[in-house]
Amino acid sequence: MQQVINRKLYDTEQAEQVARYAPLTDRGDFNYLIETLYKTSDGEYFLHAEGGASTKWAEKISNQRTPGEVIQLLTDEEAVDWCEERSIDGEIVVEEFNDLIKQ
Repeated sequence: MQQVINRKLYDTEQAEQVARYAPLTDRGDFNYLIETLYKTSDGEYFLHAEGGASTKWAEKISNQRTPGEVIQLLTDEEAVDWCEERSIDGEIVVEEFNDLIKQ
């Protein structure tokens, strides 16, 4: 997916995938959820999120909720929080955010 934010192109094909959270990947389910954390070549983090009609990523069209997809920019701290909230493997978190993790 590509999205322009603040006149800058964010592209999931060009960025490095850091971590993925996908507890339910059946796109036929209203609760399907796939979130992937990416890092750009200049060190910015963004989240590519897809979700079914019952998730926070759903789109509202008229009076109906439909599956949605979005790219959301994250600060370094927000990216660490995302990792913690989704129980991303500690080795990945420490390797990526060593300067923000107390050891």
